[in-house]
Amino acid sequence: MNIVEHIWSNTLELREPANLPPLSSILASLLAAPMVCFASKGAGLGKRPIVSYAGDEVLPGASLADVLFEEFGIEICDRTIVLIEPVEMGDTEGLSSQSLGQALGQVLVDLSQLNQAERAAVDTGESVGFVHRASQSRLRPELANLVQ
Repeated sequence: MNIVEHIWSNTLELREPANLPPLSSILASLLAAPMVCFASKGAGLGKRPIVSYAGDEVLPGASLADVLFEEFGIEICDRTIVLIEPVEMGDTEGLSSQSLGQALGQVLVDLSQLNQAERAAVDTGESVGFVHRASQSRLRPELANLVQ
């Protein structure tokens, strides 16, 4: 299931900033970019979180930020990191430090790969996958240094 299918399946719940689970809290403290977090109650996510930038094109001509505005009424900038994690990850008692560390590492790798694909598109002048406005990499200086 891709990110749009999760949104349209009505299985997502916006997590409030004051009530973030461990993975979201750690990412929010590490990354210089703004972040919005959702919990997925659907079975299609598995045990692995999904991460994307709000500015990434998820439908022809529509960024993730556009879709989230239409479906949830939230306004976020294109450089916002959107994290969707299984609802089970909010259960701090059932989450081991090893599982949390693996999830954190995977999310950081996924974010770096999104940025690398965007930079490759800028360098070659091509569009890669669903990268929204490839020239926008200049607007994401926090990716050059993920940790503040």
